[in-house]
Formats: sequence, structure tokens, C-alpha cells
Amino acid sequence: MKTTTIDLAGADFTGGIEAFLARLLESGLVGSLLVPKKTTGGDNYVQALIKNPALLQDTDVSAPVMPVHAARIISNLTFRDPGEKIGVVVRPCEARALVELVKFKQITREALFIIAVDCLGTYEPKVFSALVKAGQDPAAELRRQAAAGSTSPTEGAAFRSACEICSFPGAVEPPLVDLVIGLWGVDCGRELYFEAEDETAALLAEKQVLEFNDRENSRRREIIARLSGERAESRDLVLDEFSRRVDSLKGIQELLSTCMRCHNCMINCPICYCRECVFRSPTFEHTPDQYLGWAGEKGAIRMPANTVMFHLTRLNHMVISCVGCGMCDTACPNDIPVMSLFRTVGRKTQAMMEYEPGRSYDEPAPATTFRENEFAKEAGCGH
Repeated sequence: MKTTTIDLAGADFTGGIEAFLARLLESGLVGSLLVPKKTTGGDNYVQALIKNPALLQDTDVSAPVMPVHAARIISNLTFRDPGEKIGVVVRPCEARALVELVKFKQITREALFIIAVDCLGTYEPKVFSALVKAGQDPAAELRRQAAAGSTSPTEGAAFRSACEICSFPGAVEPPLVDLVIGLWGVDCGRELYFEAEDETAALLAEKQVLEFNDRENSRRREIIARLSGERAESRDLVLDEFSRRVDSLKGIQELLSTCMRCHNCMINCPICYCRECVFRSPTFEHTPDQYLGWAGEKGAIRMPANTVMFHLTRLNHMVISCVGCGMCDTACPNDIPVMSLFRTVGRKTQAMMEYEPGRSYDEPAPATTFRENEFAKEAGCGH
């Protein structure tokens, strides 16, 4: 793998990245780019699919807001071969979700040029919007902090709960992705930092996008390793406390008491990938006589019905591939800590299966793999 830094020579970070992305498009290496682009109002960033390099203005790969998970959009773009290579900019949780979706045949990996970016933390969209409207530049502030090796939210604001316990702050590395844009330990006011496999580096150099050369990057890796360890400790403390709240069916029912089964968590989850969902099918389109019959049998039933079953079915379906992105929390209108529930169960099931989602394209997803006696070790069996 080769690394390089490019002196910005007086330009700013976003301008330097925009120029790089424009050269990537103009080189023909990709036919389009999916990048975070500022909205018309200027107080949010949304994913935009761009073909015209001139429209790359107002993009920022470091924007600390994630209203939609990029893997969800990328799945829609590439579950069938789109006929061209699409460059996509992704955070660590988004890149790890891409790996899982490739295994589930929901993404065509060959159609992607994946550009991974370090994640400095993200705000909920409404928090980010409020900061911008107050005259602040959250992205620039976090980039400045990241050069010294740590970031913290603006006073009076908070990062998304998923980010506070995410142990993957560094960009997913090649060969899982094609290019890395580094932010941790990098003076983004002075330079751009890239990593790529030798073949990709040679191709980019051939296309005259940039010239790669070897550079010591141990400080960046030390920062990422330290942050990963600190976040893992925080994660365990938070999830241990949470698990004590939901250690029974009654605890789960209380947790989900305000669920109105809007399906927002499912719709926005990148791993909940089914094109046809049982909860949005005739199976759960009950008739009036069914509801009245159940009420007659039990004396009373909750309406809407099946809220707990909905979440438990989702857990059973995809929790072992959950990447902890927290989009379920962001999407919930009643602030149910869905992410904490999924992370609590996922931590145990992933450890039991010795599986880390997003670790490798070649590692089969347990949900799609049958192994005889796979629970023999946990059951204490000797065979």
C-alpha cells in the first residue's frame, strides 16, 4: 500500500478535495460520484449522485452529519450492474455495511470505486442544522481537532449515540476499499492525505490524478488505535448498563412501549436488505375479524399489534451483521434506543460466532451459512 500527502498550497480542504474528485471524474476512472453535498438551505448535507464535475461545489467528505446511510443508497444503485463504475465516499460504518451487503448479493462490488474517509463523529441532522444556523462550521472545527488526535462536540451539542461508542473511527482500509482519505492526525488546513493499494495508486498516477509516494503514517495509526480502545471501553460500559434494563421480556416490552411500528428503523437500516419484507406483506395485513377475535380470546390486545414481534424478528434476521451505525435511533420518531438493543444482542452473537461484520469480503455471513454443530462449543459438547 502507498500513501501520500498533497500540499494544499494555500487552498482550503474542501476545495482541494473537490479538485481531486473532479479530476477523478474527468479521468474516466469513474462515471459518476456519490458524495455528501450541501443542501440549498446550507444547513445540511445529503448524498448526491454527480456526473458533472462543475457540480462538485459545496461537497464536503468530512461533513459530520448522516441523515441517510450511504450503503442504503449504494445498494439501490448497484444491486444490478449499473453499466459504469461509481465512485462512492463512505464513512467506516458505511464501508463495513457495504462489505456485508456484497455478501448478501445486494451490491455489485465491481461497479464501485470506494473512497473511505476517517470519521470524526456525526451530529443528528437537527443538531447539525442548528449549529450551522448559529454561524458555526462543525466540519472545519472537527478537522482542526482531529489533527491533534481527538474530537469533541460543540458545547451544548452532542454526537449521535452510535458515534460515542463506535470503535471504528478510522477509515476501512484497502483492499476492502480502493482509496482512503485520512483526517486523524492530519493537518487538513495544509495537506490532503491519501492511501491506496499499489495497483490503484499506479492507475491514478497514470491518469494524472495524483502522484503517490511512501510516507510514514504511524502517528495516524496510533491515534486511531487509541481512540478505538477508548471507544470500546465506553461501548462495553454503556451496553452492560443497558443489558440490565432489558434482561427480561418485560424489560423489552417497556423499552418498546412507545413503538408505533412505523418501520422507520427498518427502512433506514442498511443491513435490513430484503426487497420484500414480511412485515410489509399480506401476512401482517390483518382483517377486522382477526383483530376482534384476538381481543375476544385475550380480553384486550395492543394496537397497533406485533410491535415486539417486529423488533425481535429484525434482531433474528440481521443482528449478526449489524455494524452499529445508529440509523435506527436517528429514524425513530419516539427516541427509542433501538441501536442499544441491537448492539447489546449483536455484541454477544457476533462474539459467539467469532464474526465481525465488515471485516472481509471472503468471510461468509453466518446468516447465510449452515455449519453442522456450530453451537457445539458453546454447549460444552466435545464434537
